[in-house]
Amino acid sequence: MIDLYEHQKTALDLLRLNDGFALFMEQGTGKTFPVLFRLAELAANGRITKALVVAPKAVCTSWEDKIGLLSEEQRGSLSRIRLDIVSYDLIWRRKDICNSSYDAVVFDESHYIKTPSAKRTKACLRLARRARYRYILTGTPTSNGQLCNLWSQLAAVDPVKPEKGTYPAYPACFGGISYYKWIESVAYLNQWRKPYKYRNVAAIQEVMGEHSYRITKDECLDLPEKLPDDILWVHLSPKAVPSYRKMMKDSAIVELDTLAPNPLTRGLRLRQIASGFIDTENGEHHEFECAKLVALKEFLADFEGKFVVFCEFRHSIDAISALLAKMGYGHVILDGRQQDKGIWWQFQNDDGVRAIICQYQSGSTGIDLYAADTCIFYEPTQSSNLNEQAKDRIHRVGQTRACSYIYLLTSGTIEAAIYNALRNYEDFGEALFTQFIDEYTKGAKL
Repeated sequence: MIDLYEHQKTALDLLRLNDGFALFMEQGTGKTFPVLFRLAELAANGRITKALVVAPKAVCTSWEDKIGLLSEEQRGSLSRIRLDIVSYDLIWRRKDICNSSYDAVVFDESHYIKTPSAKRTKACLRLARRARYRYILTGTPTSNGQLCNLWSQLAAVDPVKPEKGTYPAYPACFGGISYYKWIESVAYLNQWRKPYKYRNVAAIQEVMGEHSYRITKDECLDLPEKLPDDILWVHLSPKAVPSYRKMMKDSAIVELDTLAPNPLTRGLRLRQIASGFIDTENGEHHEFECAKLVALKEFLADFEGKFVVFCEFRHSIDAISALLAKMGYGHVILDGRQQDKGIWWQFQNDDGVRAIICQYQSGSTGIDLYAADTCIFYEPTQSSNLNEQAKDRIHRVGQTRACSYIYLLTSGTIEAAIYNALRNYEDFGEALFTQFIDEYTKGAKL
């Protein structure tokens, strides 16, 4: 049977007091169990007969596992109702669910519905509008101060049906108006009608305070410390340097018949070269000698215990998997190709599995990897949000050791600029990429 921490008891009490509520609790503070306790109570009292949990695909299995940790009485109560657990990828495609009415709906990692125009957001808001009990959970309701992300999340908590318009629900707490009217009233918009500065911030924070519970790990848990980042610098192979320079200077590599027509593609190609390969738009794959694999092998030579490796590219995942197999390390992979999204549970519980290799999008949210105390970032992500969430996979309830973070970075390349952005909790977006290119053309060459 699970015993709740005091902050979890507070969260449960607030769920009892509010039919619609948000748990904006930092990753690792244990926000799933208060919701499960509440659903079990509602089921036991006969107040719900159908409940729906929507979560990222990799997290759905985590919900099923946590139900198994409840008391026999709680599991019995939940077994008497229909409890559907569905991924965000499927929710808007499953007409049988979208057209249903649930007594209670839960949206885990609710930042997945931050975009009002997205099909999955619309599907979730339709379901929320029909439900009596509406709960959302996330540790990152906004990223980089983007308060515009709150509109649709709070529409799930406090929805009203619009008389006209295409959106399935508007947040009553934000005046019951459309997103476009609301954003005009709380933000200054640029020429693309995107917010670049906010006003009435105090009023927005007041609404958040009324409809959510926010707590961080520092405020509620006595977890071991996060050690400072440790960077292992490597160099581009001599054969990769000319290709990298040509992509930096000309956005093209004639010898490989590849062209980067826009900043997004150009940045992608530079990142690939920094990791020892390049995939062209013609479907061709070219590899360079990669010092990262050598550095990783050296680091692991005397390493004891379990570890997590985060990657951006599937090619890197496959290369690391081959290396670990050669070294005799039992390991599992969690990426977009993995059908068993609960494979991380095997890493947690099987002593023969020394490592888990994760793609950021698949393994950075909603799963527990505290069997390891070391996280290796084979290549940096461009999202500060994903970076911090990935770090928190090992730094959460259940961890008893200080957590180490190792970054493998290729010196003199775009990876150094990306890491500098992450260190400042910034996304490495188009503006920073343009600045990076400008500095290069002014003489900061490889």
